[in-house]
Amino acid sequence: MSGAGLVRGDALAIPLGDATVDLVVTSPPYFALRSYTDGGEHYDGQIGSEASPTAFLEALWAVTAECWRVLKPGGSLFVNLGDKYAGTGGGNGQTGIGGPKVDGDHDHRTMPKNNTKQTSGFVRAKSLMGLPWRYAIGCIDGQADPEGRGWILRSEIVWSKPNGLPESVTDRVRRSHEQFFHFTKEGRYHADLTEIRPPAATADPDDPSYRANKSNKRRKGLATPPGQSVPSLHSAARAATADTVLPGSVWSIPTQPLQVPEWLDVDHFAAFPTEWPRRLILGWSPPGGVVFDPFGGTGTTAMCARALGRFGVSMDLSADYQRLAKWRIWESGQAAKVAAKTDGERQAELFG
Repeated sequence: MSGAGLVRGDALAIPLGDATVDLVVTSPPYFALRSYTDGGEHYDGQIGSEASPTAFLEALWAVTAECWRVLKPGGSLFVNLGDKYAGTGGGNGQTGIGGPKVDGDHDHRTMPKNNTKQTSGFVRAKSLMGLPWRYAIGCIDGQADPEGRGWILRSEIVWSKPNGLPESVTDRVRRSHEQFFHFTKEGRYHADLTEIRPPAATADPDDPSYRANKSNKRRKGLATPPGQSVPSLHSAARAATADTVLPGSVWSIPTQPLQVPEWLDVDHFAAFPTEWPRRLILGWSPPGGVVFDPFGGTGTTAMCARALGRFGVSMDLSADYQRLAKWRIWESGQAAKVAAKTDGERQAELFG
C-alpha cells in the first residue's frame, strides 16, 4: 500500500509504535550551521544548536536510539551527516542565532562557522572535527540504542557532489562529498538491490572487482562480488543480475535546488536530491513497507516512498517545513497522486 503521512513532533520522542518501520532515511541538522524556524519564528533547543560537539553527538545518539525502537528487526537506517571545521575566532560575515542575516524577503539565520565557544577544546582550530565518524563509532559502540548492543554498520556510502558549492579557502582542497552510513539492528535484513544495480559495462574494466565479476559471470552466469560465494538464484533473478554489478560505495549525485512557491513563505537550504531516497527505498525497503524520516524537512523521503509504492512518514518539529512538505508531497505534482482515503487508512494503522 502506498501513501504518505505527516507528523509534527520531536525526533527525541518519535510518536510511532515499536517495530513499525521498515526503513529510516534521514539527514539530521548539521552542527552549528543554521537556525530553522517554526511558524516563522526561530526557536531554541533545536538539534544542531548545542553548546558543544559532544552535546550534539549525544543528541544524535538519543534520536538514533528512538529510530532503533521504531525500526523492525529486519530494517535499515541510513544517516547522512556532514562534517565541520573547528573555529579560528575570525569573522566570516555570518551572524549567529542572535542576529539574522537578511537575504531578500527571507530571514536566514546562520550559526557562525568560526564559533570558538562551541568548538574550543574539542579539536585544534582549523581541524575537521570528524563528526560523521564519531557519530558512527558511537552507534556501533552501543551509545545509540536502548539495549546497548550497538548497531551493525554495514557500509559507508560517499556522496560525491559534482556541483558542490565553492569555498573561500585557498590552503586546502574543496570539500565535495558527504557520508551516508548504513546501519542495521540484525545481521539479516531486507535488501533487494536488483533495481539499483548498475550495468556491468559502466564499471571500470581496470578495477579488480570488475574483472572478478566478469570471470564469475562466464563461469556461473552470475555477477558476483569477489570473496563471496555464488548465490543460488532462480532463473528470473539470474537473468536480472547477469549483466549488472553491485552498486559501489561512491555515488555521484548532483545537488538539486528546490523551487518553492512564494506564497508558502518558507525556504529550505538542504533538500535531498530525489535520487538518494529513490535508490535507498528501492534497495532496502519492501513494496508497501513504511519509510520514515525523523528530520523530514521538505518531505523528499516521504514523497519518493509514496511514488515508489511505499508509505512514507515525514516528521519535523517545524510548522513551516510541515507546510512545505505537504505542498511538495500532495500538491506540487512531483509525485504520483494517491487517494486521501488510502493515506488516512495507513496513517491510522501507524498512529492509532
